[in-house]
Amino acid sequence: MRRLAAVVAAALLLTGCSTNAAVDEPPAPRPAKALAAEKCDEPTPTGKIDRLGYDLRFTRGAIRIKVRDVRGERCVQFAKWGNANIDVPPDSLLYYFSGGRGDGAQVEFRAVDLAGGKLPDTRPLGRLDHPINATVGVSIDGVYYTSPTCALTLTVSNSRRAAGRFACPQALAQTANPFDPSDDVSFDDPPASPPPATAVLSGRFDVY
Repeated sequence: MRRLAAVVAAALLLTGCSTNAAVDEPPAPRPAKALAAEKCDEPTPTGKIDRLGYDLRFTRGAIRIKVRDVRGERCVQFAKWGNANIDVPPDSLLYYFSGGRGDGAQVEFRAVDLAGGKLPDTRPLGRLDHPINATVGVSIDGVYYTSPTCALTLTVSNSRRAAGRFACPQALAQTANPFDPSDDVSFDDPPASPPPATAVLSGRFDVY
């Protein structure tokens, strides 16, 4: 989460250094969309899965994420946003989505899990026919949930498109929200803090 906050902060700093912010500012994120719960369960596109974990760029697409917590069940859609290059050194792929106003979601996993062991990998690799581990986070209605132990099943992954489904049996609410960073909030929970709220996350993403 520290890394994602740093990426967002760096993007904002570069924008602020521009001599013409009206021209150089990235477009504002499209607002989040509330969808019927079944929309988060729709199948994702299928296609060729290249076992490559680098030099991947996507500018469009969306994530649909279902959040089930004490407030009920919601399905929300966020549009792809931020850097087209999803590589995050030294060894991560980060899909970033935003709905503005502090809301958004991200899916992150190790590049070597896609590439099959090392980068670059020149060995012939078989099909990726099993889920891989991913970290999924979502900020909605002022609460940021994240889980580092989500099962991600990629259904297509190549230089033109990537899509997949994920499931997180337990995500924990965090005090610090990388989609709404604040200098007044510590990234370390106080030792006497109460147990964090929990949620079940699931959904799909499709970028191209």
